[in-house]
Amino acid sequence: MESRRFPCPCRWARSLGVAALLTSLPAIGATACTSADPGGPPPTLPTGAERDTEVKHEACDMTAANAQRFDANGDGKPDMTRVPDAAGREVCRILDLNFDGAIDVFVYYDPAGRERRRESDYDRDGRADEIVSSRDGAVFLKERETNFDEKLDTWDYYEGGRLVRRERDSDGDGLVDQWWAFNDPTDDRCALVATDRNVDGKPDPETVLDLCAEARAKQATMPKPQAPAPRPSGPAPLPTMPAPVLPAGAPTAPQPGGTSPR
Repeated sequence: MESRRFPCPCRWARSLGVAALLTSLPAIGATACTSADPGGPPPTLPTGAERDTEVKHEACDMTAANAQRFDANGDGKPDMTRVPDAAGREVCRILDLNFDGAIDVFVYYDPAGRERRRESDYDRDGRADEIVSSRDGAVFLKERETNFDEKLDTWDYYEGGRLVRRERDSDGDGLVDQWWAFNDPTDDRCALVATDRNVDGKPDPETVLDLCAEARAKQATMPKPQAPAPRPSGPAPLPTMPAPVLPAGAPTAPQPGGTSPR
């Protein structure tokens, strides 16, 4: 399984995107591996960056009398359980995706039958590692636990189906200390990222990192391809046939109005 832990970038940017980063959201910025300066004074709480980091499970009664159970591999254990309400509308679904007998996913539906919430357990410890919230069938928030401490530490925000910003608690102290602004709609790997080193609840401007600055600079120095030469207008000329070359002394064809050669 691919690691869900985040690397700590080691190069800090001096890009023109700093001002845009710090003003485009209430608080956004770059990454570091700690939220507090080890040599500084202890933070004064609250900073305003506190977050509820509890991974909260929404109830889905798999033992309900009207629950519908399906055994896909014939091992006698349900791999999918659909739980309806009194009117027969499905309100939630329980899935064992790898047939090991443990629950991997809880899915919840709105009154229109659209998915509104999904809890996923990726490391098979019986606890959700990711909670995806949707509205009108579109994702607007993903809450994740990425460092195996059973506490939420990453909040991803979506607009129109696209990831636009991220907030992180990188050291597990319950305070948001990283802000990511995804500034390239064509590449979700590109972001301006900032961190809060002095634990005042705000991104520090000197820490801003542009994850794609190097790639953009390299692309800007590459020569641009030349445009093709314009094609002539009008119909293409008909091909011409070369006149035949006759050997010396060969008879020639009679010409109109003339006489035959002797």
